[in-house]
Amino acid sequence: MPILTGPHGMSTLSSDARGTALVVDDERSNRVILRALLKRIDYRVVEARNGREAVELFQVHWPDVVFMDVMMPEMDGYEAASRIKGLAGDRFTPIIFLTALTDETALVRCIEVGGDDFLTKPFNHAILRSKLQAMERIRALHQELNSLYMRMRQEEEIAQKVFNTAVVANNVAMDVIPHRLQSAAIFSGDLLLTARTPSGDLHLLLGDFTGHGLSAALGALPTAEVFRAMTAKGFSPEQILTSINHKLHTLLPAGMFLATIFARVPHGLDYVQVYNCGLPEGLILDQVGGNIRYRLASRLLPLGILAQQDMAEGLQHVPMMPGWRVLLASDGVTEAQNPMGILFGQERLEAAIAEGKGASSSLDAINLALDVFCGGIPQADDISLVEIPYLPALFPL
Repeated sequence: MPILTGPHGMSTLSSDARGTALVVDDERSNRVILRALLKRIDYRVVEARNGREAVELFQVHWPDVVFMDVMMPEMDGYEAASRIKGLAGDRFTPIIFLTALTDETALVRCIEVGGDDFLTKPFNHAILRSKLQAMERIRALHQELNSLYMRMRQEEEIAQKVFNTAVVANNVAMDVIPHRLQSAAIFSGDLLLTARTPSGDLHLLLGDFTGHGLSAALGALPTAEVFRAMTAKGFSPEQILTSINHKLHTLLPAGMFLATIFARVPHGLDYVQVYNCGLPEGLILDQVGGNIRYRLASRLLPLGILAQQDMAEGLQHVPMMPGWRVLLASDGVTEAQNPMGILFGQERLEAAIAEGKGASSSLDAINLALDVFCGGIPQADDISLVEIPYLPALFPL
């Protein structure tokens, strides 16, 4: 097999090499020994005399494995390994430290900066071969996982486009209804639907499927289909909820259901009809915004659990005044956590409502309180808030 010589003392094998190894050591004798061992198992070898050269050569050759000495001039192995791992990004490039070290602190530091294994001096051919075979198996698994992940992301992008077109795009009056829909994953398990009846009334459904992500979002498609089709034909809220319940009970697996609040807002803005099926209590605020006039507790089970429910038993009919608001939220609001694992809770929610007294919408104060409390950490559940203002803008001519 022909041997080629390149810059920086680099030796290479022909293009049918098994892979490329970057050997980094300031001792020439160590590089020569390791190069000979690697050539015997068909590896192309690139050599560097210090960490600085290693980082430069890594960006040129993108090796499959790096053998890194620790103590070197100009840049030591710790710094070089850290920089190489940063350059590699998602690409799996194992770094095997060359060491005779017995200091536990030094060995721990090797792992902390990105090291994947150790090769002790003097080098043993059988151990070297076994370590490379182990790294090759890990690389194959890593590549397979990346391929599966990319395929999953492509499928999720397609599903998200369908979801946005079928579920979100056909909502009405969203420009005058303050809301917050914060997903814990690419897909939200929470659902917000709005549609107008033939008589001009507004139907609004806020739902929270079990869990979150793609599996939870799948239930949104049949729910949106039934909600919009039946609202457009003038069916009552009880009939719509009954049909959604039947559909979900038939389609969803055991243990998956939809907690939801359905609100009917008449174009006369003189009352609201609410059906709470397992969501936290809705709140009716007066025109000042900080005073809670009514609480709309759950009276029905979430949809999809039972084959049949008498939805009329859940009706809550509340007289409304101009400027009043209906505030609805998923349990992701009260169960939001701060960095110490403390829940936001109902008390903080109502304190935020009081803090926003006099504002045109209570959501600004609630959102601020939530964001400050959570401190920017990812949440385990979707967060959904919607405030229905009883104002003429809700029903434009």
